[in-house]
Parts: sequence; C-alpha cells; structure tokens
Amino acid sequence: MESTLELTKIKEVLQKNLKILIILPLLFLIISAIVTFFVLSPKYQANTQILVNQTKGDNPQFMAQEVQSNIQLVNTYKEIVKSPRILDEVSKDLDDKYSPSKLSSMLTITNQENTQLINIQVKSGHKQDSEKIANSFAKVTSKQIPKIMSVDNVSILSKADGTAVKVAPKTVVNLIGAFFLGLVVALIYIFFKVIFDKRIKDEEDVEKELGLPVLGSIQNLIKDGCYLCQKGKYDNNTICV
Repeated sequence: MESTLELTKIKEVLQKNLKILIILPLLFLIISAIVTFFVLSPKYQANTQILVNQTKGDNPQFMAQEVQSNIQLVNTYKEIVKSPRILDEVSKDLDDKYSPSKLSSMLTITNQENTQLINIQVKSGHKQDSEKIANSFAKVTSKQIPKIMSVDNVSILSKADGTAVKVAPKTVVNLIGAFFLGLVVALIYIFFKVIFDKRIKDEEDVEKELGLPVLGSIQNLIKDGCYLCQKGKYDNNTICV
C-alpha cells in the first residue's frame, strides 16, 4: 500500500513538472545539434596495410620458423613506422604540408595478434588527405624498413584509396546522449526542487507540512476594471469585484 502511494506521489510530482521534463531534454538536444553540425569539424579515417613477408622456400620447417620470426618483428616495425625518421620522410613526401609532429598525432598503428599484418590508420579533417597520408606512410615504410633493418620482407598489402570514412562527430550518438543527459538534469532539478522547496502552495501542502485539516480557503479579490479582469488572466481562487 505504501509503495503504491509513493508511486502515485512520484507520478504527481512528475506531472507538475512536465514542462521541465520536456523543455530541458529538447534544449540539450538543440544545443548538441548546433555543436555537432556547425561547430565540430568532421574527421575521416583511412586505412592501409603492410605485410611482413616470409622468405619463400620449399622447406616447411624453415618456412614456419620464418613466419614466427616475422610475427615477432611486427612490434619492432610498428615502432619504426612511428619513428622520427619515417615521419620526416612522409612529411617530405607530402611536400611539407604536414609537420612530423602533426603527422604523429594523426597516426594510429595496430596489428592483429599472431599475424604479419600492420594496419596504418590516419585521421584527418579531409577525406582525400587521410587517404593520401596513409598511402604515403605505407610507401615510405616499405622503402625505409629494408634500409634500416637490412631485410627485404615488407610489402604493401592494400592501399588506402577509397577507404576513408567519417568517424567524427558521431551525430546519432551525440544527439541521443544529449537528450538523455537533459532528461537526467531535469530529474535532478526536480528532485532538489522537491527536497528544498518548502513553500506552501495549496491545501495539500498545509495538511502535509502543518498536520492541520483545511476548513476553507480565502479567495483573492481584485478590482473589476484591472488588467487581469479585463484579460481574464486569473485563477479559480481569484474573484473580480
């Protein structure tokens, strides 16, 4: 019984503050839309892959050892791709359009466990630039690693042409997140309003706060010729005289 009364009370509180529950989420949604579409710059990500090749041969045991050796070298090669030497060469290859430090911030190197593949990911504000930079990293890396490591086991597996996709801002996520954030803020506001607002507004508040029965209420009396009476802007507790 008590739980039913509590649920009824919560429902009444929410109904009284329905405007806040509607306005705040919509306000957050509108702000998020403005920021997403007009403030945040789009980001595109392009991907290319390089392969650490095994030496060709007819001996299966030797080939297996070579593959395992190449897998172990992948981590070393990943660090080489991010090294100042590669960054400088890529910057030159792009006619110094991007500094090495800028290129480093745009670059992400990953690889799948126990594979000989190295994934080169580049994020840029322009779709074509991200593809061009990723291809440049793959080209420079495939040329420089043989010189650095005195090996010839690196080749470009796939180019970045046509791989660029928009990765930010995430419009749907931003809008949904903003709406629910606004809803949470509205609920928190209502909660604190109920807790700290001790003003008596109606007969129900009198009975609750003072523990006294309400015998009657005195209506507001205003002059018939005033603005409120002329416009009809008064409540049921007001009489024009």
